[in-house]
Amino acid sequence: MRDLNISLAELGGAGISEPASDLLIELLEPISRTISVKKGRDVFSKGDTPDALFVLREGLMEISTLSDDGRKLAHIMIKPGAIFGEMALLDKDARSASVSAKTDSTLWRIEAKALLAAMREEADLGIELLKLTVSRLRWMLSQLEDQAFRPVQTRLARRVSFLLQTMGHAGEIKISQSELAEHVGATREAVSKILGEWRDAGIIEIGRGKIKLLEPDALFDIAEFETV
Repeated sequence: MRDLNISLAELGGAGISEPASDLLIELLEPISRTISVKKGRDVFSKGDTPDALFVLREGLMEISTLSDDGRKLAHIMIKPGAIFGEMALLDKDARSASVSAKTDSTLWRIEAKALLAAMREEADLGIELLKLTVSRLRWMLSQLEDQAFRPVQTRLARRVSFLLQTMGHAGEIKISQSELAEHVGATREAVSKILGEWRDAGIIEIGRGKIKLLEPDALFDIAEFETV
């Protein structure tokens, strides 16, 4: 049986959910303030004026956007150690997505003025943030390629694999089919049909608001991960 502990890069999370470098965390800690966010609350919303970046220390966050007709697209789950909110802060444009807490969470908040002042004094801080930004731009391009060229079934298999790593327990994730549809930019009906086919093939087990992986090899093949 092949191991589904694929790197976050292959799963579509590189540059977003990967932990920040030890050096970047070390440089941000002195100018940070610890805050708590309850499950279901927003850290910030799309369109907000950026005034800080954040480091997730404990919990789980979700980045999402809304289409013009009100449909939600969940982009990625953020794990502890990841930084978010820096891009709008650096270019001073409005927030391009919303971030909400999936569980009770603890974060570091770094104010814009404190960050810019520290960057003027510490060259390594600017370099590390530049590396982070480049990594995320590469991730965005890979996501555009996935949406343009990969079928829904492949995107769904990749996202289920990613969610198993970020929020799964004992091969099981607690998520509704509607939420999964938001993650892959598809309709609930399309996702439900694919999951039903996987269930009938013995790849997964479907419960109320949860999915359990039974055959990692089969999901690996559908996700089209490269073997090493």
